[in-house]
Amino acid sequence: MIAKSVLGGGVCLRCRLRLLGPHNLVPSIKQQRLRCFASESTAPSSFSDYHPAPARQNRIHHDQKGYENIQTRQGIGIKEYVPGSRARKRHLSRNRILTEVAENLGSDMLGKPASVIVMRDGGLYRNKDRSLENLEDDTTNHQKTSIEALLDSQQKPPVAHEVRENVDSLRPKTETALSEREFRKLQALLTDGFLSYQLSDYLEHHRHHRPPHEPLQGKEDDQAPMYDWIKEITPWVPLGTHLSIAEGIDPSLHGYVPVSATVKERLAVRIMRECWSLSIAELNAGLGETRVSIRSYKFKLLMRGTQRWMTIMGNIWLEPGEKIEAFRKQNTLRLVTTKTKAASLIKDLDKTLKHITTKHIRTSLVAPNPINEAVLEEVGRITNTHVRSCQTSERLYVTWIELSKPDSDKHLATENLRDVVFRLLLTAFSPQPATTATFYAAGLDDGVTGRLILDTTSRQKLKWKDRMGHWARYILPLEAECVTSAVENPLRRLELPVEPQTMLPELKKNRESSTDTRHSTHSVKWAANTGISTIAHFGYLLHAKGLSSTHPLPDLLAANPSRVFAPVTPHPVHLAKFETNSSDPHHTFPQTKTTIVVRLWPSPTLESSPSIEGFVGENKKSRRRGASPGQVCHAQAPVIELRLVASGGEIKGVESLRAVKQTHITDVMLPTSAVDVRFTQTQYAALEGELATWQPLADFLGSAHLDLANGKLDLPSRQNFPIPRRLFSSSSTAPFGTDPDADQDEMVSYSFVGLELNRSVSILFEGFRLSYTSVNGGADAGQRAQVSLEPASETESSKVKVDVGNFHNSFLAACHRLAETNWIWSGYLAEGQSL
Repeated sequence: MIAKSVLGGGVCLRCRLRLLGPHNLVPSIKQQRLRCFASESTAPSSFSDYHPAPARQNRIHHDQKGYENIQTRQGIGIKEYVPGSRARKRHLSRNRILTEVAENLGSDMLGKPASVIVMRDGGLYRNKDRSLENLEDDTTNHQKTSIEALLDSQQKPPVAHEVRENVDSLRPKTETALSEREFRKLQALLTDGFLSYQLSDYLEHHRHHRPPHEPLQGKEDDQAPMYDWIKEITPWVPLGTHLSIAEGIDPSLHGYVPVSATVKERLAVRIMRECWSLSIAELNAGLGETRVSIRSYKFKLLMRGTQRWMTIMGNIWLEPGEKIEAFRKQNTLRLVTTKTKAASLIKDLDKTLKHITTKHIRTSLVAPNPINEAVLEEVGRITNTHVRSCQTSERLYVTWIELSKPDSDKHLATENLRDVVFRLLLTAFSPQPATTATFYAAGLDDGVTGRLILDTTSRQKLKWKDRMGHWARYILPLEAECVTSAVENPLRRLELPVEPQTMLPELKKNRESSTDTRHSTHSVKWAANTGISTIAHFGYLLHAKGLSSTHPLPDLLAANPSRVFAPVTPHPVHLAKFETNSSDPHHTFPQTKTTIVVRLWPSPTLESSPSIEGFVGENKKSRRRGASPGQVCHAQAPVIELRLVASGGEIKGVESLRAVKQTHITDVMLPTSAVDVRFTQTQYAALEGELATWQPLADFLGSAHLDLANGKLDLPSRQNFPIPRRLFSSSSTAPFGTDPDADQDEMVSYSFVGLELNRSVSILFEGFRLSYTSVNGGADAGQRAQVSLEPASETESSKVKVDVGNFHNSFLAACHRLAETNWIWSGYLAEGQSL
């Protein structure tokens, strides 16, 4: 507003012009008009009085707000303000509406009525809903809200269900994995907005009743589902910087609340974790743990042997820092992984447990009496299976997890774990067919008394069942007066003759495995005469520890307790001295050799059934005419011994195939010496000719999976071989050719009972072959090194020159001198006397 008393020096030029009035400047204008453009202010101005518009023809249109819209010839739109009109122009200032109006001041200014422009507040700006413009205003029907009544109603304490609804209203609707900031912000809302007892009431109500809302589908996406083999599973818990969760700490709060947190903070976090299943995304990306309690039967299958499933899953899923731990006493697995990977591991474990296979074995086929549970537990541990006995059905049930499938149909014929369990029990409880034994002590008087010393170093050298027992060696002091000279009391002559053996020649190309599977009957045949092989092993004769510690020698020999043989080897440096000091004119360099020895026993059958438990029984076509089922007992058939030669990690071919008709074992106890001696003699008939083209052998090796480089030696569990009846242990002792049926073949079903991988180095010792052999018999036969002496010569001519009687005595004397030389077996590397 401009006052009249203001001096001229304090008024701007524009206001001066206004004070002068338009009538003093332009008297020819009859009506005052103020022109303004759209970009200028709408305030009244006399600026247009100084610029009279020329005569022109313009189209003028008066609007409702007091403006004239003038359209010039040039097409420019101009608005002119008429002071006397009613102006209602609106302006938007931030979020408020201002209405521009002209108001009279009720006084004159320079002889004219004074007026001002007033900006009236029109309220907040709101978007109009065009669909509601035509609706009648029914605001008059609304009742006025009483603020006092509203305040009075809030003075009453809230009801429990209202508090629970308020707490539940803070629950996120879609997300369960929040950021650290969002999680802590929600935690602060719970702790600041509610009391401790209200939070505790919400938590207890959730535990005893269903939650107010149904579980979100996304909540279970990264959690492992429950399977029938799971007894209990704990939620995934982040570990953070800790290696494990300490005892006494709630797993659901680990990593989410500090140790110094208050009770109210713990209640808030517990609601977010237990009731709402919320988590922090940053913690989910790190390592955590999940504990899975598994049912006993399934857990035993998983824990068998080397836990191959754990190795396979570890190679596929686990990264550095992640691991799978097993607690056998609690039947629990601990998975240390990320949250999403823990669920994937459990799903993969469920797929593994779906490949459970169960087969059974007739107990009478492997053992005459019920088998101890400890033995079944041990054989299950070795074979990664679960073996249980059923007394009512007299069967053994073998259950295992099939982790892999055969690579091809050719390998379907190889033995499965049921066959492995069968052969382990068969060799443990059934003696080798056609085997006899002799036991005596050499170089001692009958009145001596020795002691049984418990052996603690040879357990790994024994067979699997023998490792379960306790064994002791019978020894005497070295300075005993009753010990006589080895020359005066030499070793007794063996049960079978000792014949010089010729070293087998090198394999020829035609002995390698052939792809021709045609049955060859003319190129191979069994030898007409049998041979005898003799081999002496040096080690400890161990007796069962059930006897007392002190025993007179005659009582020990009369008791004839169960015994096993554990080989002992001298230091290789001592054996090298034999090769260096050798004065033999036919001296040769040490010979190395790698041999795979495969043994097959006649398949056990019952006289009442020729085929039981899947074993191929007697072939009706090959059975003699008039013979009834069960008349031929396969236990009387010879043992098959197959030798394969390997070199450079590859199998080169077949070295020999023997039918062992008789085996005799002579155990010689030397209590005053460092070692004892075991002589093994076999009477055998060799298969002569092109062995690789023999159809039964070609079928057997064709179904095998022999990968020596990777340690995979899988053989078929059964195979039929035609065996001449003269090689059966119950055959007639009539000379060859007198019995018309002696050379007739009998088709016999054989069971694979084991193999050994032998790597040997041989030198000459007093004209005999001394071998240092590393034997790998697998988990059932163990791994060991042994020293053996064989009456083998290098040429065929030596077999004619040597007298058989003297050769027998010379071989026994060499064995006795080798066993009596204590410095060889002592283990000390000091220089010893030469033999």
